[in-house]
Amino acid sequence: MLIIISGEGPSDMGNCVATDPCEGDAFRPGPMAWLVNQIAESRLDFSFLELGLLSFVSKQRVTEVAKGLRPPTLAGRKRKQETAYYFRNARAFARIAVELSGQAGDDVVAVLFRDADGTQSAGRGHWQDKWTSMENGFAHERFYSGVPMIPKPKSEAWLLCALKQSQPYQDCARIEQMSGNDDGPNSLKELLVRALGEPATAVLLSERVRDGTVNAGRIDMPSFVAFRERLQSVL
Repeated sequence: MLIIISGEGPSDMGNCVATDPCEGDAFRPGPMAWLVNQIAESRLDFSFLELGLLSFVSKQRVTEVAKGLRPPTLAGRKRKQETAYYFRNARAFARIAVELSGQAGDDVVAVLFRDADGTQSAGRGHWQDKWTSMENGFAHERFYSGVPMIPKPKSEAWLLCALKQSQPYQDCARIEQMSGNDDGPNSLKELLVRALGEPATAVLLSERVRDGTVNAGRIDMPSFVAFRERLQSVL
């Protein structure tokens, strides 16, 4: 079994240092990739990253494939127009996953990360609509091992749940109700920096997941639980 992932940048899933897709030494995993690996390792007792069984596909590559997709219906008929972004991305990623599965001759689990914040995603619907749109996108391509990974409002919320200095892992659902605007007062990014006591770099956050400080089994937030249970089920 292989796991393929795609994110929005180096600070979440990571990035390729050479080819695209990439794995092994050509892949620089971010904290969200390590969370995927942590959940998979707890389920199957081996590290996909260490064995080179976790591949990364850039957002740019997914976008290129998505641009070539023909809409299955007129916008707004069966699907809310504002969540078409998530539907198209899931369709495109499913096609990439099927192609990689054929090349490898092995089953593939595909994890698609997209933030649900109110900045880039402004006007693209509520969290449940986005999640459902991704599920529908995978299903439209008859790909049934796709996993939406949509933090609410963004990945910093999940990490802050584990890293906040006061009562980590406690009362974390409320963090999902915070703004995803990085320019606002007490932004999630700023709160994460305060919790760490130093800049919240992708390298540092990745290390906090790797060393178990961020424990995927203890994060109790609706958007994270939905992701974790779906990944466990598919695995």
